[in-house]
Amino acid sequence: MNSPRSFQDLVHWLEAGEGARLLRIAALVSGVLVLSIVVAWKQFHGPASELTLLQADVARQLARGEGFTTLVNFPQTAAVLAARGQRFDPRAPYPELHHAPLYSLVIAGGLRLMPGSWREELFLKFPAPPDGFGADYFLLGLNLVLLWLAAWLAYDVGRRVFSPRAGAVAAFAFLLSVPVWQQAVSVNGTLLHAVLVLAAFRILVRLEERAESGDSRLPMTGLALLGLVSGLLFLADYSAGAFVLVALGYAGLRYEGKSRLFALCIVAACALVVAAPWMVRNARLTGNPVGLASQQLALKAGDPTAEPASWRAAFNSQAPSIDLNKLGNKVLSHLQESIKSQLWSGGGLFMTAFFIAGALYRFRSRPADNLRWTFVAAFLVLLLSYAAFNSGESERIPAIYLSPLIMVFGAGFFFVLVESSPFVSAWPRLAAGGLLLAQALPLLHDAMEPRRIHFHYPPYFPPLFASLRQELDRRAPSGRYGVMADVPAGVAWYGQQRTWA
Repeated sequence: MNSPRSFQDLVHWLEAGEGARLLRIAALVSGVLVLSIVVAWKQFHGPASELTLLQADVARQLARGEGFTTLVNFPQTAAVLAARGQRFDPRAPYPELHHAPLYSLVIAGGLRLMPGSWREELFLKFPAPPDGFGADYFLLGLNLVLLWLAAWLAYDVGRRVFSPRAGAVAAFAFLLSVPVWQQAVSVNGTLLHAVLVLAAFRILVRLEERAESGDSRLPMTGLALLGLVSGLLFLADYSAGAFVLVALGYAGLRYEGKSRLFALCIVAACALVVAAPWMVRNARLTGNPVGLASQQLALKAGDPTAEPASWRAAFNSQAPSIDLNKLGNKVLSHLQESIKSQLWSGGGLFMTAFFIAGALYRFRSRPADNLRWTFVAAFLVLLLSYAAFNSGESERIPAIYLSPLIMVFGAGFFFVLVESSPFVSAWPRLAAGGLLLAQALPLLHDAMEPRRIHFHYPPYFPPLFASLRQELDRRAPSGRYGVMADVPAGVAWYGQQRTWA
C-alpha cells in the first residue's frame, strides 16, 4: 500500500487502513512482551530439576564442540561402557546415554548463535541474589521464544480449523495459563514438545484442507513433513515418539489403494531418517537404540526397589529386570493421575471442560471432526506411552504439552455454544473476554506477588560451585581430581567440572 501523502491521509490510514491493523498487531505484541517480562521476573527462580541441568550441560558441551557428552558421571554409565571395552579417561567426558537429545540440541543451537566471548561470559558471572546466573536467563529466554511460537501455532491451527476468533481465544488462553507459565519458568523443555505437536497438527490441517478441496494427488511433501516431525518428537522424548503410530494411522485411514501404501512408506521413512542416526549412535555405544533410557520401562520413581536414581548411582552394567506386575501398576497409576489431575491442571481449565463436552458434538466441518478425533487418538497414545516408557522423573507430561490443542478444540466448541444462544450470540466478544478473564485470574494473582529470590537455596548455590571449581584447579592444576555430589548436574552446570553422582 502507498504511504499517506498528507495528514488527512495519515489519519485515515491509521483509523481505517493498513495502519489500523499494524497498530493492533503492535499493541498485541507489546502486551505479550510486557506480560512475559512481568511473569518471568516474578516467577523465575532458576532451573527446577537435575534433568533440566543435565540436558543444559550436554548443550554446553555441544556448543563447545565436545559432541553429545556430559560432565555428569553416573556409575552405571561407567559400568556399561567398561563392559563394552571403554575405560575411564579423566580427560574425555562420557557420552550422554540416558536422555533424548533434541532439547540439548536446541539449547546448543541458541548458544552457537551468540558470539563466542558472550557465550563464555554467560558461565563466568555470578551476580548477587536476587539476580541470577546468566546462563539460566538464557534458558529462560529460549523457553519464552518457544512459548510465543506455541501460542502463534495454536492461533494458526484454531484459525484454520474453526475461525480466527477461535484461534485467538485458544492462543490467549494458552498465554494466560498458570501451568503453562510454570513450565516456561522451569525451563524444562516441555514447550518444545508443545511446538512440535502443534506443528504436526498444522501439517494435518493442511492435509485435510487439500483432501477437502478434491485434490486427488498424494500430498508427498505434507506426508514427508509429518514423518519428519514425528521423528523429531522421538528425539525430544522417546515416549513421545509414539506419535508416529498416530501419523501412520492417519495416513492409513485417509488414503486408499496404492496411495495408502505410498503414504505409509513416506511417513515411516521420513521419521526413520530423522531418528536413525541417533539410534545407531546409541546402539554402537550401549547395544540399545535408545541407550540406557530403555531401562525406564522397568523403573519407577518413588519405588525403593526400582528407583531410577539408585540404578544410575550403582556400578552395575546389568539392566533391571521387567516385572509385569510393577509395570502394570505403574501404567495404571500414571493413567489415573493424568485423567484425574493433570488433564484438568495442565493449563486448559475451562477449555478442558469445553473440549470434553464437545466430544458429544459433531462439528459441521468434516476436517474439524477428523482432526478432533485424530487428536483424541494422539492424546491416548502419548498418555499410554508416557505411562509405560517413563519412570516418572520426566517433567514433560502429555497432558501439559498437549494443552494447546485442548484449548483449540475447546475454543471451537465454545463458539458453537455461543452461536446457539440468541442472547449470547449478540455479544461474542464479551463472552470470549469473560472466559479469558476467568482463565487469567490465577496468573494475575501470581503476577501481583512480590519478586522472589530466583535461585533455590539449597541445593543450587552457583557461586559456591564456581568457587569449588577454582579451589580444585588451584590444588590440582592437571585436572586429575574427583568430585562427588548428590546434585551432580548442578555442580557440572554451575561449576563447569566433571562430577560423580
